[in-house]
Amino acid sequence: MSNKNKIYWLEGVTEKGVKSLLNDENSRFSWLRRQRNRRVLVLFMAMGIIVTAMGSYYSGLKEELRLDGSAEIVWLTVAVLFLLFAVLVGYSLLRIAVRGIADAPTELLDERQVRVRDTSYRYAYLISGYLLITLLLLYIFGPEISLFSDTANDGSYLLIATLFAYASLPSMVIAWRERDI
Repeated sequence: MSNKNKIYWLEGVTEKGVKSLLNDENSRFSWLRRQRNRRVLVLFMAMGIIVTAMGSYYSGLKEELRLDGSAEIVWLTVAVLFLLFAVLVGYSLLRIAVRGIADAPTELLDERQVRVRDTSYRYAYLISGYLLITLLLLYIFGPEISLFSDTANDGSYLLIATLFAYASLPSMVIAWRERDI
């Protein structure tokens, strides 16, 4: 007897999860499937990732905003929690909007979906190359950063933003390029 819910460990999905996203015509999420709304979601994700990366330069921003003491701790905690929550919700909505095509294994997709997925990965790979060049230039010519530092610019937010970008880029490319999903 075959397994009813095969787990695809490399892609991080299950067969039931992928099939439900591919075949779901739930009216709750139909508004996400229009191209204009998907593009707005991509812009929202891009802004969230950029603002997350700017957290690495918080010590410089803190001086500009004139934050000190307890106001600084409250502002930073609320801002970081809200931002991370917004990016995670945006990523979840993005996956629903593109029906999980970017994360689906080949055997669960038809030929057109495989072509769309593979093309999106190619463009995501090219964008990732430009992102890496930008990060290297920022590291060389930008303000000095160090990982997990309380006193200097903390590069861990830049690292988190890069991981968010790499995880969501294929879905973002599909959401931006495809008319009908």
